[in-house]
Amino acid sequence: MLSTIRQNALLLAGFAIICTGAVAVVNQLTKPIIAQQEEKALLNTIEQLIPASLYDNDIVNSCFLVEDSELLGKGIQQKVFVAKKSKLPVALMLESSTFRGYSGEIKLAIGIFENGTLAGVRVLHHTETPGLGDKIQYNKSRWIDVFKGKSYQNSQEKRWEVKKYGGDIDAFTGATITPRAVTLAIRDALIYFQKNRDFLFNQAPNCGSK
Repeated sequence: MLSTIRQNALLLAGFAIICTGAVAVVNQLTKPIIAQQEEKALLNTIEQLIPASLYDNDIVNSCFLVEDSELLGKGIQQKVFVAKKSKLPVALMLESSTFRGYSGEIKLAIGIFENGTLAGVRVLHHTETPGLGDKIQYNKSRWIDVFKGKSYQNSQEKRWEVKKYGGDIDAFTGATITPRAVTLAIRDALIYFQKNRDFLFNQAPNCGSK
């Protein structure tokens, strides 16, 4: 009986090793495909904000990491992608996070032209209420386009609020918390850009080394 148990145990162990090996092989084979798909999705997001005709550098590989707990999201390293034309800065895409929303983190991709004007904004991730807060998504509504072409000036800080709180930005019907969170996050990202403009356009790529 002990011999039978040992045989069964060996068979199970062998089967587990084969399965583990098969999973490892599949992971190795699919890794490049997944990476390619992720890069394609990233480039698509970037080009929604900064048209490809405006730059000639390898923008995906221009990525570097920044961190500012006050302006970009507490304790979170954010990615920056720089667009250049003939080696001169044109714009950048800056990631930012906010927890001011109704439910968890809202992660944004914010396109900013070299002169500080917003090229556009997209929501990368959120868990806001379906049918209400999810209108920040571009595929749910075009509300996020309200920021395109805007910039930040210290004298106009109060305008970077939703109208309920005395600002210029329209919230959408039935929800104020979510659009306000996005508005303030974009404002903070623009402040960060103003404070760090020269650094941002002259930083060496380092995302791949992390």
